Amino acid sequence: MKVLITGFEPFGGSSTNSSWEVASAVSRVHISGVSIEARLLPVSFGRVGDVLKGVIAEVAPDILIMLGQSGQSESIRIERIAINMMDSSKPDNDGYVPDEEVIHPDGPSALFSTLPLKPLRNVLVAQGHKVKISNSAGLYVCNRTYYEALYHLSSQGRATRSVFVHLPKISDEWPLSRLQHTVMQLIQVLI
Repeated sequence: MKVLITGFEPFGGSSTNSSWEVASAVSRVHISGVSIEARLLPVSFGRVGDVLKGVIAEVAPDILIMLGQSGQSESIRIERIAINMMDSSKPDNDGYVPDEEVIHPDGPSALFSTLPLKPLRNVLVAQGHKVKISNSAGLYVCNRTYYEALYHLSSQGRATRSVFVHLPKISDEWPLSRLQHTVMQLIQVLI
């Protein structure tokens, strides 16, 4: 079984991004019979789609877990929906600021995770993790990434199970070890 886990480079003046710190740490854990590959994605509306499609082609994962950082979140959020739109008041790392732009003109308005999210959340909560389901991945690069993944995998006819998960910033309440443990438990449930 192959698991691809992605995280983002730092953005907005930060020197780290919890999504990449966790993805990188998780990829170093050994699970018998499972290959976990971590890949770094750019915080770029224009480049992230091609980079993501390239790593999907390279790894050919059975499970795709995309991680993003949400500085406002007090819990781990499993995202249900990706919206076919980019909109932001903040620039990406390339300095680009989209204004209500469609990602794929021929695509549906929204795409949904290919996983049963409530049972997944319930298992993680029962194990003591602070996890909730979210109905909006926002309209920044995280949403673009999620939409690109679901759109690409569907158009390729791939059965890859995919989900986007927003993590809080690493902090005293959310140390790297706690975030890593939760994502490892997520992987264990999925495999």
